[in-house]
Amino acid sequence: MTDTNSLKILLGDPSTALGVKKARAFFMAHMIAGYPTMEESEKVAEALAKGGADIIELQIPFSDPMADGPAIAVASDEAIKAGATVAKSLALLEKVAKLGKPVAVMTYVNIPFRYGFSKFVKTISKAGASALIVPDCPFDTEEGRELLTTCKENGMYLIPVVSPGVPKERLEQLARDASGFVYCTSRQGITGANSKFAKELFAFVKELKETFQLPIAVGFGVKSKEDVAELKKVADIVIAGSVFVNVIKTAGVEKIEATVRELIS
Repeated sequence: MTDTNSLKILLGDPSTALGVKKARAFFMAHMIAGYPTMEESEKVAEALAKGGADIIELQIPFSDPMADGPAIAVASDEAIKAGATVAKSLALLEKVAKLGKPVAVMTYVNIPFRYGFSKFVKTISKAGASALIVPDCPFDTEEGRELLTTCKENGMYLIPVVSPGVPKERLEQLARDASGFVYCTSRQGITGANSKFAKELFAFVKELKETFQLPIAVGFGVKSKEDVAELKKVADIVIAGSVFVNVIKTAGVEKIEATVRELIS
């Protein structure tokens, strides 16, 4: 089985490492399996890694991506129309994991549910993933409990997704089972490179750190090095995704590496 502790090694032991100020925040780059094509998405992953991404978030395209804005939703649809499947996405995962970067798989609950939760988690773990992000499957739903159990059994981090405005009581409930890191959206709503960060974001991230005692990743709407610099003030991990879809559309896959370097410069 492929080592799935790469994310743990990168982030360090939360019980000791998170109290120490890091030299910089980590950068997680989001990509879509099969976009613009399955062959070219492998090149996208290589460019993200070469550009300096610390973590690669690989999304398995789904026909109804409820948390995604127009850019990623359209790209996911184009990937599916171009022949992307769950099987092909999982094969790509193996190749991406071999690039030497921790990989987080992002998908929607229908896919692991149809695949079989246990089989799905075991498959992505064997392929080299360190974490699983399923934004439409909270821990305390029937499906969430089953998915959480199989993730724990296979050493897989199941990442909670929260947004500014979530009540303290709810955060404390999620914190009981959270591991790896917490995915915080920069505002309520869907992804997108043309959005603004919530006014209460910084205060909310501070509350998350106190509640979860885990690294906090912030994404949604990160489109420039200024955005990255702003989020680095509070986030342990900064996430960008839609910006890469837009770069592929306007300038091609060959511009991805330079875009990563620009964002984290």
